[in-house]
Amino acid sequence: MNRIDMDVPSDRAGDQIGLRLRDARASKGYSLEDLAIATGLTEAEITAVENGTSTDVHHVERIEHALGW
Repeated sequence: MNRIDMDVPSDRAGDQIGLRLRDARASKGYSLEDLAIATGLTEAEITAVENGTSTDVHHVERIEHALGW
């Protein structure tokens, strides 16, 4: 199962989630713009998730869905 575990017991859970999502986006060959179009999120919202500054569950779920998780 590829879905990210949102219960990571760490101050850096957002960093870990963001890195996994960024790696998954890159492996799919998606640009930030591609993912923004697929998710309906802005590039800034996606960047915030990937940088670990936002762990908004709805944003993470939309990104996961667009990446086929």
